[in-house]
Amino acid sequence: MVQLEGEKMSKSKGNVVSPQAIVEEYGADTARLFIMQAAQPERDFDWTEEGVRSAYAFLTRLKVTVETFAAGDVGADPRRADGDAAAGTAAYVDGEIDAAVAVATEEYDDLTFNTALREARDLVGTLRAYREYTAVDPAVFERGLAVALKLLAPVAPHVCEELWETLGREGFLVEADWPDVTADRETAERRRLLVENTREDVREISDVAGIDDPERVDVVVTPDWKHEALRVALESDADNLVGELMSREDVQRHGEAAADYAKDLQAEREALRETLPPAAEHETLRAAAWLLEREFDAEVRVLRAEEAPDDVAAGAEPGRPAIDIQE
Repeated sequence: MVQLEGEKMSKSKGNVVSPQAIVEEYGADTARLFIMQAAQPERDFDWTEEGVRSAYAFLTRLKVTVETFAAGDVGADPRRADGDAAAGTAAYVDGEIDAAVAVATEEYDDLTFNTALREARDLVGTLRAYREYTAVDPAVFERGLAVALKLLAPVAPHVCEELWETLGREGFLVEADWPDVTADRETAERRRLLVENTREDVREISDVAGIDDPERVDVVVTPDWKHEALRVALESDADNLVGELMSREDVQRHGEAAADYAKDLQAEREALRETLPPAAEHETLRAAAWLLEREFDAEVRVLRAEEAPDDVAAGAEPGRPAIDIQE
């Protein structure tokens, strides 16, 4: 049910918004995009002019992004355009493309259109941030745009069909194959949660410490033994989890730090969740370092626990790296 200012639209109340008026001013794609992303089909939602304008602004940004890339502009800023860092940034974006396909495909199948469309919008946002940060990998960027158009096409077919041609693709978009699902959604969401939690932790520490212009941000990944301790905790049904963990030599040899972490795991047992393996956690954070560099305009180092000072590394946990900010 579509509502206006909390009330059901009806002619008797005189609060009906004509879809034709929206189509004439913004286009049919904007009207559909706003409606389909506003809520799940079984839920009521409020019609807002601001929401319509937001949908129109997004499609406009998408159009500009595709046209700019098609004209040969791959990003004006040469930072991190070469070397391993550039490859890591491209790999992060490539992974987000695959993740968007995995999530959006499942959500479309479940008729949860608003979540599927959020994936498409977020992907376009990631591509624009990538291009604003550095000169992009053309193959990765073009694939991202093509995937975004495919994900949006069921709801905004007119503009997506036009931009498909602008991108130089053969044939009609409506006849193109749906993107292959190559990513595991659960793993992709763990990666996203790790990155977002890390970014939020950096913001919070900066705010609390009053650091407006950091010079360097060190992100320290937790040592392997804590990952092993977490795995044991997740699999164990022992009442005394601390005792079970401290009976293991690979945990026990870390002394007081191990005992403290075992107590934390015991206390938070009901809330424990699986995280990425140590190598994947390190790789994910390295690939996502450009997001922190872009946001804080600071050097970002992703370190293993043995590469960082002991007092910093001690604060790292699986899925929650330690943060050290230098002014």
